[in-house]
Amino acid sequence: MSTDGSLENSAGHLALRQAAIRLGFKPRCTKFLFLRHGRTAGNIGRIYQHPDIPLAAEGFADADLAAEALRNVAFERIYASDMARAWLTAGRVASTTGRPVYLTRALRERYFGDFIGTSSVGLDWRIDPPNGETMMGFIERTLRGIEEILEPTSHALLVSHGGVLRVLCGAMDYELPVELTANALPLAFECHAGKWTVTPLMEPAVIQQLGAA
Repeated sequence: MSTDGSLENSAGHLALRQAAIRLGFKPRCTKFLFLRHGRTAGNIGRIYQHPDIPLAAEGFADADLAAEALRNVAFERIYASDMARAWLTAGRVASTTGRPVYLTRALRERYFGDFIGTSSVGLDWRIDPPNGETMMGFIERTLRGIEEILEPTSHALLVSHGGVLRVLCGAMDYELPVELTANALPLAFECHAGKWTVTPLMEPAVIQQLGAA
């Protein structure tokens, strides 16, 4: 996933958004936090990533900045994708905030199968990668999993991936500004009168953050 819209197929992005809207999203809460993981070598090199790729040195620095931004923010627990780049980011946040972390496969990025290790420039969500996860399978797994995670009486932080963020915002019919897809940018989601808003909790990084989700 890239924060530069020119590096992602716009028709594929629209298809993902429309499919997520059709499927629907009915969380049991009216607010939660979201944090995309810190940068990896795959993000920097613009490739589809292996599930176990760790954070780059820049990614650990990203995670520490996000943790500081979240230090005094009220939330009870952290749910993190069990992919390495997400749970490593969540660990840095947990160390700073003292919140417990729970790992879940529901927050995983789409599995890109035989595309892993190849260039992600021009990513088209409509294309189902050989031996990978279909677009509709990814959307349904993501939305149904997050609905189960988000509880009506608690305020949670989800630490996940760019594709998951795209699906969430698509299902909410929220047009996500490209700068809010940056790695390690804490986002506050709130619902008022049935309409969701997304607010960054720190200034998006000046550096252009590129590559697979």
